Amino acid sequence: MRLNPVKRKILEEMALHTQPRRPKEIAEKVGVNFSSCMMHILGLKKAGYVSSPVKGYYKITDLGVDIVDIQVGEGEGASILASLGPDKTFYFYIGVNQYSGVRADSLFDFSEKIKDVSVQSLEFHLVREDFERWLKSIGDVKLAKKLAAIREKGVSGEELRSLIYEAVKTRHDVLQESLVRK
Repeated sequence: MRLNPVKRKILEEMALHTQPRRPKEIAEKVGVNFSSCMMHILGLKKAGYVSSPVKGYYKITDLGVDIVDIQVGEGEGASILASLGPDKTFYFYIGVNQYSGVRADSLFDFSEKIKDVSVQSLEFHLVREDFERWLKSIGDVKLAKKLAAIREKGVSGEELRSLIYEAVKTRHDVLQESLVRK
């Protein structure tokens, strides 16, 4: 199925969250009216990209995740999940030349640090595209694209923290699961 831009945005928004969500919330995040969003979600459900585990709530399926290109490539998981050397460690700053004292030396460590680092640091790095560059440098172009989508939403504060954490944690779990299956 070839996705139109609105359906793709809906799936990308749903892929940022692990819990089922109401169509009204998805419509607001994507920037479309409720009836249009609902029509697209029903089409995505019919195609198998979305499921409704609880009445009135929708969640992206594995097939939906595959279609928005965040699936795991062959051999990709181990290298992305590995502990990193000092040259690949992510250092959190709150401003130019203002190191926060927090660093992450693996994707898992990064997801854990996201929960506690200052929102100011998250906002600083997001607008500078530092997260995207770092993720690409460790081989995770797919997660870099997800964080670019979050950046383009223009969110801030605790909502930003929540979106980044969900995206990173979900990606980590998908990569971890891919290693277990092999």
